[in-house]
Amino acid sequence: MDNTNIRSSISTNNDESNTNDNELTSRKDDKKLADQLSVNSEISKETIEDPNDPKYWPRKKKNFILFIISLAGMVAPLSSTIFYPSIIIIENDFKTSGVLANGIIGVYILFMGVAPLGWAAYSDTFYTRRNVYLASFIIYIIGTVICGLSNSIWLLLAMRLVQACGASAVLSIGAGTISDVFHSFERGRAYGIFYLGPLVGPVIGPVIGGYVTDYLGWRWILWILAVIGGLILILIFFTFPETYLPPTNLPNPNNTTSNSQRRKRFDPTSPLRLLKYPNMSLVIVYISITFAVIYLQNTLVGPSFANIYHVSASTVGLIFLAPGTGYMIGSVIGGKWSDYVLIEAKKRNNGVGYPEMRLHSVWIGCFFISVSYICYGWFLEARLHIALPIIAMFTGGFSLVTVYNSVSTYLVDAFPGRSASAIAINNLTRSLAAALFTFVSVPFEKAVGIGSIYTIMICISFIGVFCLFVVSYKGKYWREKINSGIDE
Repeated sequence: MDNTNIRSSISTNNDESNTNDNELTSRKDDKKLADQLSVNSEISKETIEDPNDPKYWPRKKKNFILFIISLAGMVAPLSSTIFYPSIIIIENDFKTSGVLANGIIGVYILFMGVAPLGWAAYSDTFYTRRNVYLASFIIYIIGTVICGLSNSIWLLLAMRLVQACGASAVLSIGAGTISDVFHSFERGRAYGIFYLGPLVGPVIGPVIGGYVTDYLGWRWILWILAVIGGLILILIFFTFPETYLPPTNLPNPNNTTSNSQRRKRFDPTSPLRLLKYPNMSLVIVYISITFAVIYLQNTLVGPSFANIYHVSASTVGLIFLAPGTGYMIGSVIGGKWSDYVLIEAKKRNNGVGYPEMRLHSVWIGCFFISVSYICYGWFLEARLHIALPIIAMFTGGFSLVTVYNSVSTYLVDAFPGRSASAIAINNLTRSLAAALFTFVSVPFEKAVGIGSIYTIMICISFIGVFCLFVVSYKGKYWREKINSGIDE
């Protein structure tokens, strides 16, 4: 097998990674070549044009990188949900209002969405992932320690902002790392494993926070988070390699200046320009609506189950394990399902694939999301056995993550060279929706009722489903039309 054959099967250029239609070959050839290049292959180094390309690293090394970013990705959501049981105690300790106390969560969620814009722009501009991870965790640790030493609510809020800015980098840069290391047909599975970390955080956060607050005090939450951040920083510093392979674009024969000589200018707002592309804007409509539903539910779980079933605060924390378990199982299964649908679609299209094929894996999940959340609301409204709404929380969480996995992987595939920026926009919009519905959930529920609130939200989500449907059929045409306008 010579260099030409390898380059024709899988691109070695990081910025043009396997998302272009002509690069996606049949499943048999892809899997054979991927196994040769990923598992301590017997192919000589001379056979590969660039053996330093992370896509050709040994399988064990790639999986270890995936493990690290998944572990690091757990920190941001863990640092958010771990404070749920402590809000009332913090309000009393600082003798402040409930609004400011809840701001500990709201401010964090807001900047967890805003900060990745800057991290993604820096990473895509200066071709680095490792330096972003190191800098972000240093900032996170500093913010966490000062949070623990805070003697006023205002200092605590300010440092929660800093803490969020540090913790959130991996949520977008992790997507870029997956794009660096894994081929297109591997990314669904890789995304499924990566999101195990960010999904474990919300599951264990309320449980840990409740017990730590009861037995050690709420400040110990921050000391524990600082230790976790420090251990991850050490792990990254000593074991995590740089995965961003700088682009090696060939000179344009019609231009005396090579593309590779053109320097990018760092602009933290540059990811926002992706919103002008319908492939991005229509997809995030659905993501934002579904995350609004999630945080609406998260905010109302406590009062709903306490008022209807008269359960304790610790039991409420355990109830969060139901959707959390659904998230984790759905993340793994959804990733494999997403890859399977893409590969099968390529086979039916004479071995030629394109990113929009992956979106056809979401329709079953969209259906069960709607059924699960509508049933959840009316189970509570009818005061049926407590097991029924808990089961609905599990199926809703499972279905939602299977859809989210496919949609997020699509954004990476559809915007080669801008994957971190694409996911940063995704994080921004979903965080804004989550923060908004965290504040309006209680008055919204009082106005329309617990059953109606979820029915209304699911009806609104049909707009997002329609947007996904449009992108799945028109996205290829749009990409071909606008790709030349994306500054890679």
